[in-house]
Amino acid sequence: MLQLFAPPLPTLLAAGKNTFDIGQSHLNRNNIGVFDLLLVTKGQLFMGEDYRKYTVSRGNALILYPDRHHYSISPCDEITDFFWFHFVSSKGWQDLTISKPFHYEERAAEDCGNFLSENPFGITLPKYCKVSNPEAVELLCSKITSSENESIYSREWQRQILFQQLLQELSNHMHLANSLPAFAVAEKAAVYLRKNYAKKVTYESLGRSLKFHPNHIARCMIQSFGCTPIEYVNKIRIDQAKILLVSTDW
Repeated sequence: MLQLFAPPLPTLLAAGKNTFDIGQSHLNRNNIGVFDLLLVTKGQLFMGEDYRKYTVSRGNALILYPDRHHYSISPCDEITDFFWFHFVSSKGWQDLTISKPFHYEERAAEDCGNFLSENPFGITLPKYCKVSNPEAVELLCSKITSSENESIYSREWQRQILFQQLLQELSNHMHLANSLPAFAVAEKAAVYLRKNYAKKVTYESLGRSLKFHPNHIARCMIQSFGCTPIEYVNKIRIDQAKILLVSTDW
């Protein structure tokens, strides 16, 4: 799995649709500096990235990393249609198979300036998956790659908006409870704490709401976010207090 850091949001650089005949194969490229998202709508691509191999069939998506070697492990054995998207994440990214999920407070702490500045967040995407809503995803891909009817002034803006929707569709596919159970529990706890920061929050009430033992929730939050539930909710309360100090006469 992949996590992109934002803001700013990932930026689409180029996109297109290709058809490979039998015997054709993807380019062999190394450390190209941009992400390459492939989405197959017919046939299949046989791809490698470093030492891992993927069969990208119809309805499958694969994100190739910018700092790796990717190549074809076998030519197409049938006519294959696919969309491709080159994009960058200027704030950075990480591979969640080797790094723990990003928590916004870790990066927010780096900026000691105006507390009303934008809060960083993470966008979690599957590296390789079968998309859960192929018709909607294919329609988005078609809109991104065919913009003849758009005016030159609105075309690029519209493409970027549609690309964010495409990433959202891929992100929606993630089933964190199956792939990263600790992160899934931590995310549920964070949602509960953000909703209830103005109330008295106890480990018991948190456990009852999430239907997990409080000690397990605390371990998941420490592992995923680097803080306990109480530390997390106190940070939210402090941020809200700062906003009230400058926006009210309290």
